[in-house]
Amino acid sequence: MFKTWLDGPVAYSFSRSRVAQFAALIAVLMFFGALLAPWIAPHNPFDLASLDLNDSLLPPAWSEQGLVKYVLGTDDQGRDVLSTILYGSRISLLVGFSSVLLAMFLGVGLGLLSGFVGGRLDAIIMRIADVQLSFPAILIALLIDGVARVVFADQGHGEGVAILVLIGSISLANWVSYARTVRGSTLVEKNKEYVQAARVIGVPSIAIMLRHVLPNVTGPVLVIATINIATAIITEATLSFLGVGVPPTTPSLGTMINNGNNFLYSGEWWLVVFPGLALVLLCMSVNLLGDWLRDALNPKLQ
Repeated sequence: MFKTWLDGPVAYSFSRSRVAQFAALIAVLMFFGALLAPWIAPHNPFDLASLDLNDSLLPPAWSEQGLVKYVLGTDDQGRDVLSTILYGSRISLLVGFSSVLLAMFLGVGLGLLSGFVGGRLDAIIMRIADVQLSFPAILIALLIDGVARVVFADQGHGEGVAILVLIGSISLANWVSYARTVRGSTLVEKNKEYVQAARVIGVPSIAIMLRHVLPNVTGPVLVIATINIATAIITEATLSFLGVGVPPTTPSLGTMINNGNNFLYSGEWWLVVFPGLALVLLCMSVNLLGDWLRDALNPKLQ
């Protein structure tokens, strides 16, 4: 499938789209910047021995009171903002990608079962999906996150599983779009001749779903997953901004914006602007790639 993409209309569409190329460049730069943060970051925000409170709340280097070694300034603890953004992007990307993969696994599986099996199972899964769609995704994530934190806090785990709880809450809030899309595609595919032929020769239903139906319903899923990465990153930032995401001691783009918001009215604008700009660039590039992929995989636009 991937070789077909590399040799087919997707690669051709990418080579002709300057917007997709620019978005891919930004996304790759930010991804590798986060991945290689321990090696390319000017400072280590986790190294308490290297922090100096005398360097706290310094403006960017081009300002009158700025220092060259702190290009984007420092926060209230003397941490370099640029280094903290690089390290914080790792958490945001980890939560975004992991929650999308988990939501995709859950949604595709339930949607495939719902569409292929049908009957009472289909009705139960779709009614659960309809109920969940009546609530905003951020509200569902807040509810799941709050309940999970109470459960794990009672067991003495607290912050140790905060990131896992965050990933689980975001994925459980976003599985519905995958399930409904896959169910609709499965209802179309299961009545086609190749599925009927497989049934006639005695191929088990599970094998038909995994070997024949699943590969033919993954196109729309990949588009939804690409766009949902940006949604998951924004959800993580929102939850962290509200104080229910990752622990305050763990830098992410959301916690940085939350921390900078406390100093915004006192003139330390760089504590909010630069993490917010990083979040905007990351989500915008992923959204643009998702829009391009949607158009590239649409046969009506070829």
